[in-house]
Amino acid sequence: MTSDKAIAVEKISFKDAVEIAKKGTHCGMCRFDFLESGVCPAGRKHGFLAYWPQGRMELVQQLDSGRVKPTEKLIDIVNSCSLCGICDKQCNFTTQLRPEKVAKALKDFVDNFDKNEFQNVSEDDILRGLREIVGEEWATNDPCIIASYTMSILPSNTKLNYYIVMPENTEQVSKIIRFANKNNIPFLPRSGGTAFSAAAPTVLAKGLSLEQGIVIDLYRLRKLEIHPESCTATVGAGITMFELQKEALKNKLRALAAEAGAHVCSNIVTTGIISTWGNRYGAFADNFIDLTTVDDEGDIKKHSDWERNNPYSTEPGFTNLSLTPHNIVTEAVVKLHPIFDDEEVVLVPFDNLRDAYRLLIKLGKRGVGLSLAVLSRKYLAEFLSPTLQISKDFDYVCKNYLKLNYVVSVICNQDDKKIVEDMVDYTIDQSLMKSLILGAPRFSTLKDSEFMKILSEEEDPLNAIFAGPMRDHLEKALDPSPENVSKVFDDDLQEFFKKVYSKPEMTDIVWLHAFRILPTRMLRQQMFMGPGGAMWTGDENHYLNWIQMFSDMGDKLNVEHSLGFITPLDHGKFAYMEYDYYYDHNDPDVCDRISKIVVDSMEQSLVMGKVLTILNYLFKGIYRKEHVLYPLAEGISKEEQELFKELLETVLGEEL
Repeated sequence: MTSDKAIAVEKISFKDAVEIAKKGTHCGMCRFDFLESGVCPAGRKHGFLAYWPQGRMELVQQLDSGRVKPTEKLIDIVNSCSLCGICDKQCNFTTQLRPEKVAKALKDFVDNFDKNEFQNVSEDDILRGLREIVGEEWATNDPCIIASYTMSILPSNTKLNYYIVMPENTEQVSKIIRFANKNNIPFLPRSGGTAFSAAAPTVLAKGLSLEQGIVIDLYRLRKLEIHPESCTATVGAGITMFELQKEALKNKLRALAAEAGAHVCSNIVTTGIISTWGNRYGAFADNFIDLTTVDDEGDIKKHSDWERNNPYSTEPGFTNLSLTPHNIVTEAVVKLHPIFDDEEVVLVPFDNLRDAYRLLIKLGKRGVGLSLAVLSRKYLAEFLSPTLQISKDFDYVCKNYLKLNYVVSVICNQDDKKIVEDMVDYTIDQSLMKSLILGAPRFSTLKDSEFMKILSEEEDPLNAIFAGPMRDHLEKALDPSPENVSKVFDDDLQEFFKKVYSKPEMTDIVWLHAFRILPTRMLRQQMFMGPGGAMWTGDENHYLNWIQMFSDMGDKLNVEHSLGFITPLDHGKFAYMEYDYYYDHNDPDVCDRISKIVVDSMEQSLVMGKVLTILNYLFKGIYRKEHVLYPLAEGISKEEQELFKELLETVLGEEL
């Protein structure tokens, strides 16, 4: 048995380290303490991405490719890592990767490198000017630090002609922008970088990235204050949703839940935090009370300033495209919501999407539930399964034996739970979900079992397994326990994960829904692109045909795909949908196919009409949804299609 303390790190070659690093997806989960195992000490102290596990993984790739040459700063970067092993625990939980091995290989690389060959980095007037604003240690033009931002804001095919600057407050952000404008240097803010990492291998990269100039890394804006009396929180741009949720929970409050690693302020300015809790908690500008913003001129404004024109207005329509923010949100006052003592999960399984959709919209319009969503079979399998292979086997069993293709997931109080149970024949409760989480490895092995073959012969396997006597047999077959689920991890991590899965919250579906640490598993050594958008719910066939269009594109271009989720918003009047395409970000051919899907699906959505695509509401999160969603336009004409293509080419920076 191993302890939680650091152990000797297996030595691997630099080439093997590069192969591990290439599988990294920049999920950002290593930058906050979601397993209560601590956070990388070097990253927390130095801030720049090169000092975090994900940055070191990128740096290894850039050194190997020759894009960056070693500098003196590389010595400091590698020496800052104590090989404590925290990153391996966090990364293995979500992606099955071992970044500590990469860090060790990087140390060996530096130890064996001829110090006389280090690249010299000279300080210039721009760097000196930035350091006057933020301090000596928080601005750099060192290529080894700059290179670590590749794939999370910087394209991989540009020269490292950048400055990275880390302001501490709104005033410093303002001064940086004024300085950049005075010197005619482009700039772009960075929060978690996860949105760009998913888009980086695709046609979206140019529109989202910075080809040269100043990267304003907002990590140091760490203000976080909970105001229980008003059920609000003041949140700086460097705070993640997990960190906000953790502080709010101490006061029995909850924030609208985006992914755990998402930065609260950047999510507000991009999409308005679209979430499965949105039907109850709101969307777009419903999520905040006030914002502090810095515009392109460096002017600091608040949404509550009395002299401002309507800060919630925006130009509607398909021509209003933008892939970069009009303002930097440095601080937000966000709404929090009460947590009730009797909250529980109810999942209703379905074999077809139409019936699942009907129940979802019915519940949404009746105001039943706090969190409401249709989840696909694959989406569910990714979350519950500790490894990629188990998720594939889990998916196979659900599809071929149980005919469990969708679930309607409802987080609700006991009164709403009774309403749901009265509306359907059977449900999956919290107890069984706990068994599925702790028994996922065994569940995935049932595909060749006699038990599943017998079950598949039932007229209604879902009824037999969830409402009949076979449920007891299933739970016994799963043999759920922290010990069993921990065995799928590497030997030296098993004792740690046994303790992790022994924690009540790790099998509490309500907690997992709110803290959103499991969705990152969709980035297990691969990327996913999730186009979609919003559509009115009144025309059921129109909505389902829209989803079918995404499915047909995935089939046509031979890309792994699945519906992600559908969630109602605004009392069930419209619903947001994410459709997911999974791809190897190291394969140029599949990246090209993903790019085609992104462009073609958006165009076809606009042709269908009554759809707001994701690119049409990106960076409209700070506006009132009425300006963006009411009304949704009819399908565009052929002339408008040509105009749309021209606009898209302008925004994306390349010919389609």
